[in-house]
Amino acid sequence: MAWRIFLTLIACGSMMACNSDNENAVKVNTTPEPVQSESVEVQAVDDNLSESESESEFLTQSAPEPECDLESVNLLDFVPWQREEGWWVGEYTFLGADGDPNVSASWPYRYDHYRGFIHLEVIGNSIKQRNVFLYPAKNSSECDSVEDVVGSGICGDNGNEKVFSADQSASDCDGNLSGPFEAFGMTLSTTTTLIGDDTVLYQVRLPDGSFTQNQLTTLPPNDTRVRTAQGFFMGSSTYASYYRERKVTKEEFVQLLEETRQEYNILELDYCGYDSGSNPSNVSCDEHFGVVLGD
Repeated sequence: MAWRIFLTLIACGSMMACNSDNENAVKVNTTPEPVQSESVEVQAVDDNLSESESESEFLTQSAPEPECDLESVNLLDFVPWQREEGWWVGEYTFLGADGDPNVSASWPYRYDHYRGFIHLEVIGNSIKQRNVFLYPAKNSSECDSVEDVVGSGICGDNGNEKVFSADQSASDCDGNLSGPFEAFGMTLSTTTTLIGDDTVLYQVRLPDGSFTQNQLTTLPPNDTRVRTAQGFFMGSSTYASYYRERKVTKEEFVQLLEETRQEYNILELDYCGYDSGSNPSNVSCDEHFGVVLGD
């Protein structure tokens, strides 16, 4: 579970760029050749124009780029963050390297179909994300014992839940983000890149620079989003995920969270009870989300 972390164009750049190069490469002179005196005069004019254009080009190229004041960035100026901010409820599937639903030695619950509840808050140039994922109980036929659980539940009877946190801030004035992610005794780096108004690329890299996750988010214009993530370790594929989410109100979020807890038979003692490493989170749900969910 340590590497399963809950977020990749073209030689010429575009056909237009290639065509433009080709057009500039060939010029056919259809003007009759002038007499010698006129040729010298024309050449002098061309030289002056060429020098003027070169000077202008030099000044343009050498002008420094305007400095980006990261503190003044407002992420809500960008359409993807307008769409992403809010309360989300999702249906999730998490697959292992073999393509079958993930099986964890430290988290004995089902990954074939489970649910997630996410609050994504935009604050100026930063994004604060808080998640809780709810897992159904393991199938009774797969229980080695009734104690094959985390916490006080019974295997095959009680589900459970985990919390996750992620924070990022603007890395430039184009709406892109970066930030550290602390997990399993190390600091991972994360970057988020906007690709137009409907696509977001999230990447997580290990301390040596190799990536451990590439996650693509697609934002259709109907308050839904679809996310797919690919996980890697030392260059090998380790997992893949498929998330289908919809934006809801805070009231719907709280209601659906409670309904799922009842459906999965999760003990109240386990609400928001475990972190990404399957260890006790030592926080209440209100503390985790930073709001009173009951209000």
